[in-house]
Amino acid sequence: MSTEATPRPAGTIYDLGYKRYAGARRSSATRWRVLMRNQVATAWKTWWRYRSHLAYAVGTTLIAGAVMYIFSERIARSLIGDKATTFADAALPLSIQWYTRAGFLVSLTVGARIVASDIQAGAFTFYFARSVRPRDYIIGKLAGMCVLTAGVCLAGPVLLSIARLGLSSDTDALVHALALVPKAIAIGLLGALVFAAVPMAFSSLLANGRYAVALWTAYYLVFGQIVSGIGRGSQGWIGALDIATSLDSVAFHLFGLESFPGRAVNVAAGPALASLLVHIAVALVIVSVQVRRAQGSGVGGAT
Repeated sequence: MSTEATPRPAGTIYDLGYKRYAGARRSSATRWRVLMRNQVATAWKTWWRYRSHLAYAVGTTLIAGAVMYIFSERIARSLIGDKATTFADAALPLSIQWYTRAGFLVSLTVGARIVASDIQAGAFTFYFARSVRPRDYIIGKLAGMCVLTAGVCLAGPVLLSIARLGLSSDTDALVHALALVPKAIAIGLLGALVFAAVPMAFSSLLANGRYAVALWTAYYLVFGQIVSGIGRGSQGWIGALDIATSLDSVAFHLFGLESFPGRAVNVAAGPALASLLVHIAVALVIVSVQVRRAQGSGVGGAT
């Protein structure tokens, strides 16, 4: 009898101790949270990408708070008739333009590269092969950007509104100033959402991150300055197409500074708010279409 071992067929797979995963299984509805956390963690890694802009927003808050406290009783500007506003009341709405700048900087270093970087790196093949649905991707990335932009557009105004409450001279003044908090939350959320959604849409249009940043910069700065200048000259609604002007206009009207000097006074609050909401809606549609198109052209699209 032959003692030679029977040869094994080619391609035999040997059991090397594999064990079936027995850990906790998360619902597919939570996939977007992983993308959100990754987005925030990635942006936080380097100083220039996010933390420097957050420091800029913190500095804005400290300066505006100091002006609010030191010059609290000084008249900033006489408004309509005998009505006047103090620095304590004007500091918050006037600071919105600086938070807007911080939001734009974050959109340049993070927002305008989100989708373009994934397209350029071929990451969509990995995402959709791992059963990440387009809506998971969109919600996760958008939520991550909202967290980042809220840090520079929302947190500061809310802190200033709370500081303004502390400067109230009596109970009646405190009750009257309570309305500042929801107004600060409203304008902060609006700015955070605009600078999260709109640059993300520009990012989804191009597969190169640098080109996406250049396109978003041209739209925000060049196109924005042009329509803002036309709006000032014509006293028309076209100035509302400039995102920065629209945010200033909404802030001024929310806090009762309609007659305060500045480019925003030439744009009514209605067209300004409508422009911002349309920007957000169109941006979300563009991102949705582009991501679903990327899923269809990728490998193993998820359902």
